[in-house]
Amino acid sequence: MSLKKIRQNKADVVFDFIEIAGSELEKRFGESPTSRDIIRHLSERGLIEPKRIRNYMIIADFDRMLVGNEGSRTNTWMDLSIKYEISESMAQNIVYKERKKATPSSNITY
Repeated sequence: MSLKKIRQNKADVVFDFIEIAGSELEKRFGESPTSRDIIRHLSERGLIEPKRIRNYMIIADFDRMLVGNEGSRTNTWMDLSIKYEISESMAQNIVYKERKKATPSSNITY
């Protein structure tokens, strides 16, 4: 099974997006929107998919729960599967595969 290549955005498209989104944010939240305002705005506008938010939180919870479970990955996978109502193998796939996508070189072509 081959993995589908994710199409990267060109830098000029990203810079245009930053300008447009920045204008929208200033209109909505004023001169200095907080990081929470920005994330909320992008989520509400559908620019951050619910699945991406869930996956981000699964990775963050994995890191936190692993410490709480004293390094036991087995217990951590079980805890994640219960919290997010997914299988343990799905939790593992999300943590291992999605974490790789969180690098700038995976998302923007310079």
